[in-house]
Amino acid sequence: MKFVKLQLKNFRNFEDVCIELDNKNIIFGMNDVGKTNFMYALRFLLDREIRKQGFSQTDFHKNDISKTIEIILTVDLSDFDESEDTKKLVSQIKGARTSESGDVFHIKLEGKFDDKEMYGNPILKWGDDLTNLHEVPMKGVSSSLDNVFKVVYINPLINLEQIFSKNKSIIFNESESEENDSELIREIKGLTNQVNEKIGQLSVINNFETAITNEYRNLKDEKITIEMKSEMAIKGFFSDIIPYIKKENDDNYYPTSGDGRRKLLSYSIINHVNKLQHNDKILIYLIEEPENSLHRSLQIAFSKQLFENASIYKYFFITTHSAEILYYMDDTRLIRIYSRDKVECSSYLYYIDSSFKSIKKKLNRELSNALFAEKVLLVEGPSEKILFEKILSEISPNYELNGGYILEVGGTSFKHYIETLNNLEIKTIVKTDNDLRARKGKVSIFEAFGLNRCLKILGKEEVEDIEIVLPNGIKKRKKIEIINDKKRELFRKYKDLILELKRHHIYLSEVDLENDLYDAVGSQMEEILETKDPVTYLQNKKLFNMVELIEGLTKEDCEDIISHENFRCLKELYQVVR
Repeated sequence: MKFVKLQLKNFRNFEDVCIELDNKNIIFGMNDVGKTNFMYALRFLLDREIRKQGFSQTDFHKNDISKTIEIILTVDLSDFDESEDTKKLVSQIKGARTSESGDVFHIKLEGKFDDKEMYGNPILKWGDDLTNLHEVPMKGVSSSLDNVFKVVYINPLINLEQIFSKNKSIIFNESESEENDSELIREIKGLTNQVNEKIGQLSVINNFETAITNEYRNLKDEKITIEMKSEMAIKGFFSDIIPYIKKENDDNYYPTSGDGRRKLLSYSIINHVNKLQHNDKILIYLIEEPENSLHRSLQIAFSKQLFENASIYKYFFITTHSAEILYYMDDTRLIRIYSRDKVECSSYLYYIDSSFKSIKKKLNRELSNALFAEKVLLVEGPSEKILFEKILSEISPNYELNGGYILEVGGTSFKHYIETLNNLEIKTIVKTDNDLRARKGKVSIFEAFGLNRCLKILGKEEVEDIEIVLPNGIKKRKKIEIINDKKRELFRKYKDLILELKRHHIYLSEVDLENDLYDAVGSQMEEILETKDPVTYLQNKKLFNMVELIEGLTKEDCEDIISHENFRCLKELYQVVR
């Protein structure tokens, strides 16, 4: 079984949206844009306990009770032969599936407001023809749908004591005890009775029983006595069991203190209980902001279990603001909810190409932070990033707070990041060098690597190679001058392409970042770095010497840089977020 899409009409702040889904879904966006309402739509549809409460007037979009709420989940059943979950659902569908070859199936919840009852009655329907759905068979408040799905909702403030106390009877089910346990239970009960009798003989207990009985009879003349019993006598010996931490090679027991540890233990108990009680159902986890109370390392540990332990988290929807929760993501549907005035959604199936698998964590770490931005400037490496961060710290220090972000792509593909961000309606700007790269085995033939990198982003054909004849024994400095002249020549030759790239917010340097800087603030660079050739100085130890430069840049220098045409990319980001 595979989730395909979710349609929401007239539900809370969703007027009419259709969102593509998968079995692993991450929902993100700014605060108060509808992430919790998105989760509630799923809960109304699939969770009997929420559904039986019905819809209130505030559940209708803009309180317009004249319109019908519609929540439609579409699933793909084409894996019937391989999936036990699909077989579970199909076994309940029966006549609602008009054709065995019908792989697409819809589950719909309608809510029409009753003015007399002041209540929106939820009606469940399903079928493979959206225009002719069948009502889901009901038995009281339970439906055939509830025989298939079990929603596990976990809120950010999950409480360990409540979770453990609520599920003790399931965890410690005496009826399922093994024979050895049965003997031990009878023996423990005998000992418990002896303990209770001894407790009852304590004079402090007897004196209190007599005093409180007399006090009661003074208020009401009734032939009763008040007796004290230990909790073990009434609730059984399991009532006083609580979890403790036992470390290896340590005989001491430690309380489950620490919010992070308590939260993970709560998750563990929930997973265990669901295996005991609902292993015949399809478990769907709805988890809100799991990062709350979890240290960064624990968030990463949870991410690993989330995305790599399919036996537990096979189907999930998670809201998050944390990049660490996305640390191990792959084959995951990213769902972005945005725009407070008119809620819009975009989704993208995030898949890591096999060529990037070895750097999966690095790839995700860089991308994850950008997912929470409105506009992202992509740069090649760390020297560009620290320079641009310095400039913006002087000109627009709140640029990240206002939705801007600088993303370092390193040695990986710009296209991978841009495709993901643009599909999520996150605007991108690119700044990159005009690199030339020698063709393997061809000494004098060079690829226009930087320009082709930009053209690849737009899906355009690469430009032809260029020839650079370098004399034997040429010195390094002279070689760099010749290659840089060729870069400038290439830039002029393809000026129309360069302009088209700019229209798509892709900015190619005429040569490289260091030369761009020299064009903007050459004299300041010479003064700060104390050299007549600051470009070569920066390129020798790129990151280390860039740090030296930015420490000397004044606010006026930063204003000169951001106003220069070479750094239009930075001005574009700044103008958007300021």
